Amino acid sequence: MSYSPPPGGPGNAGPYGAPVQQQGWYTPPPSPPPPPGGSGGGKGLKRAVIGLLVLAVVAVCAVGGVALYQAVGGGSLPAAQGAGENEQQILSSDEIETLLNGRTNALKSGDEDEFLEPFDGAAKDEQRKIFKNLRKIPFVESKYMVLNQTGDGSDEWGADVKLTLDVAFVHQIKGVDVRPVSEWYRWTVEKESESAEPRISEVGGSPGAAALANAVFYPAPWDLYDDMYVKRQARTITISAKKNAAQADRFAPIVEQSARKDLELWGSNTSSVSNTPEGFLVVLESNRKTYTKLYNNDGDDLGWDAGESVPMPAFNAGGSGDEERLEYGGARIKMDTSTSRFTSAAWQAGVGDISRHEIAHALVQPQDPGAYGSDEKTSIRAWAVEGFAEYVSYRFDQAQGRERVRSGLAGEEFNGQLPGQDFEMEYSSVGANYALSYLAMRFIAQKGGEKALFEFVVDHYRKPTNLDQQLQKAVGMNESEFETAWAQYVRSSI
Repeated sequence: MSYSPPPGGPGNAGPYGAPVQQQGWYTPPPSPPPPPGGSGGGKGLKRAVIGLLVLAVVAVCAVGGVALYQAVGGGSLPAAQGAGENEQQILSSDEIETLLNGRTNALKSGDEDEFLEPFDGAAKDEQRKIFKNLRKIPFVESKYMVLNQTGDGSDEWGADVKLTLDVAFVHQIKGVDVRPVSEWYRWTVEKESESAEPRISEVGGSPGAAALANAVFYPAPWDLYDDMYVKRQARTITISAKKNAAQADRFAPIVEQSARKDLELWGSNTSSVSNTPEGFLVVLESNRKTYTKLYNNDGDDLGWDAGESVPMPAFNAGGSGDEERLEYGGARIKMDTSTSRFTSAAWQAGVGDISRHEIAHALVQPQDPGAYGSDEKTSIRAWAVEGFAEYVSYRFDQAQGRERVRSGLAGEEFNGQLPGQDFEMEYSSVGANYALSYLAMRFIAQKGGEKALFEFVVDHYRKPTNLDQQLQKAVGMNESEFETAWAQYVRSSI
């Protein structure tokens, strides 16, 4: 879901993002200089695939001996066993529940003193900042729930116990999330004696699902910014650090306009498609390290992506059967405003381009049942994921689309094959893979009509194994025939 415009585009901006946590998260690297160590596209797509694959297989992963699926699905996880025969229960499950419910109720009521009461030291200072930031967001739902407990709260001598709680901040943002999602924290809870009050001495991100930090969606902007600036418009919530408020105010109207355009285009072609978000949350960040860290605490930086649309699974995913799939909850879009898309003389075009691309990803992501992977035959095709976002963006600026094709394919040896799942493998540059993916979508639209294109993309997201049937319906060809006809179309376009 990251995205980068093609090299040589407005303001010399290159492609804008790399595939991030699964689909549509990719921005080709700026050219002329290629990203260090190659295009970077493969690495990005793999990270994207891994990110949601982790979530798709949660039913078989375990954390501390408890099925991770239960955690994501909102089921109560069993606490550690109670006190042994010679131990006293110092910190009870009722007290833990009170800690959680107290923070939930105080956040909803706006009672800062009550919210902060159990926190100590640096944890209290940090939570004061987070509380103020959270109060700026229009939540439909916000609550704290235990995912896992390490330690049983008992002690042989009746004093001084410490345990850790993995806590889900379950939340749904009005107009953005179609279902509640979650961010995972780890609290260190201490109690000096049976008569003392429990204290929360440390708070950070949860170590993750089976050591895979991509699953926790930490840190969010409310964790990173000392003072979070929030600009609410009809279709977008734009967030930045307060110190960058003037910059956010300059870009936010273009982000809003992009959302309106994408929503209108989507609505005119997919009137019966369910779970379409009404709006989008967009974080604008000019510091590269901070941008990379957002929703991705492992700090893995592709080095050239300028935007990502990060899909988050619903917290209340449902039962625990093997056939259950995690449902989509919402998307978190982030953009690196230090890139040329935002800093060049043609920044209006650049901001519009990347915004339309990332929002297009967020529009179609709810149709994905979680069938992500690197197998060409069973996964949503990368060329469909990125090609669709490119098509939507350039639908509103065809000159940029032509430039994408020109610059992306300059010097490329076209072999007549559609881009593979790992963009790095098929063609030498990420820009070429993006350009060819865009041409695949444009070919479908010209051959079968725009409604046929949108129907194809929605159906392919829902059932990626039915590609032949989907192409037959859209353009009257199977995959092999489509690739041959598309290759002729590409050659006539370059």
